[in-house]
Amino acid sequence: MLVVYKPGGGGRLQRHLRWLRTQAKQRQLTISWYETTGFYGRDHDAIRLQAQVQKLIVVVGGDGTINLVVNAMYGSAAQLACLPAGTGNDFCRQFGYSQRQWRAAVFSPHCIALDLGAIGARYFVNIAGVGFNAEVVKSLRGNKSVGALSYVWGGIKQLFCAPTVQLTTALGPELQHGMMLLLANGRFFAAGLKPAPLASLQDGQLECVWFSARNWWQRLVVFAAMLVGCHQHLPWVHREKRTHLDITTPGLAVEADGDLVATTPVTIRSLPGAVQLRVLPATGSSD
Repeated sequence: MLVVYKPGGGGRLQRHLRWLRTQAKQRQLTISWYETTGFYGRDHDAIRLQAQVQKLIVVVGGDGTINLVVNAMYGSAAQLACLPAGTGNDFCRQFGYSQRQWRAAVFSPHCIALDLGAIGARYFVNIAGVGFNAEVVKSLRGNKSVGALSYVWGGIKQLFCAPTVQLTTALGPELQHGMMLLLANGRFFAAGLKPAPLASLQDGQLECVWFSARNWWQRLVVFAAMLVGCHQHLPWVHREKRTHLDITTPGLAVEADGDLVATTPVTIRSLPGAVQLRVLPATGSSD
């Protein structure tokens, strides 16, 4: 078993690590520990090397650490288990597990075949997009000093200053000056907002959501509606299922799982059943 975690985590991370050490003694397991360095390439290569010889990789952390690990383990036979200990924990949120249930899932014999999204050779497990969400991530610069509220505060500030985006896609009309485009494998982002309520982790498709709001008051309405989960009824929200999308407009930042990962033009596609995720019995899907 390989355990991957980010250094300097809070009390929840430390409690998970202590629990794993206790489990290792009780179950007579050998655990390899990997503390991430913050340098993506270095961490990716080190974890990928371990993924070739480990049967299970346990991520103790949030969406960024899960993203790192699924990129490193993609194509290997290793299975993934998660112990949420991040700021937003948006990927894990959709399962509705308690801490006790996530711990039980680590040693569960049951797995689901989890879809991933792909942006070139970079993979994501939750949500990717361009526009407003990328501007929020850019403005935070990794600073989440007020925890999950960092996303909300960052979003409110960007409502009034983030530029609109105009996208051209290879298989469709030009998307005229809007707020953002999301391609969702999961349903949550920004520490609990639910922009893609119909997204599924197991349907082999991405939920493509275009927010066409242009001015500040339309953005404010969309943001407020998203906070209470009724934005999909607004005239500035358009959705469809896609297996891939080619964005041909150049020079736009692309965000995935809370990190800036690419610049357009890009092809974003779904990879059905790409990773085996340990879950509890009778949990066939998060839908």
